[in-house]
Amino acid sequence: MTRPVAPPSDLAATLHALADRVDTLDPAQVVGELEALKFQVWTAATMPNGLRAPGPPGPSRALDITTVQERLGVSKGKIYRLARNGELPFARRIGRRVVFDEAGLHRWLERRTGQRRW
Repeated sequence: MTRPVAPPSDLAATLHALADRVDTLDPAQVVGELEALKFQVWTAATMPNGLRAPGPPGPSRALDITTVQERLGVSKGKIYRLARNGELPFARRIGRRVVFDEAGLHRWLERRTGQRRW
């Protein structure tokens, strides 16, 4: 079952403008502009609720166990157990310390939306 797709609001106008200029453009330019429009329509069709595609990852920071505990809502012991068992891909051991990557935690939580809690 396919869901209805709302194309970019100016899709028709953009296509008409491209059609008006097609005689003055190099074929590669026409194909490039059509590919850009195709990507816009594809993104609108595949991203839920009109969300934007993620941009390049920004700088991340290390989180302490208390911050991770607050975000996950589980005990510190449970977090350390999950990290030790390799169930928290955003946890890294540095010497005796366990460090948690903020961007990795955010991505992990997004993927787990709707899944069971511990």
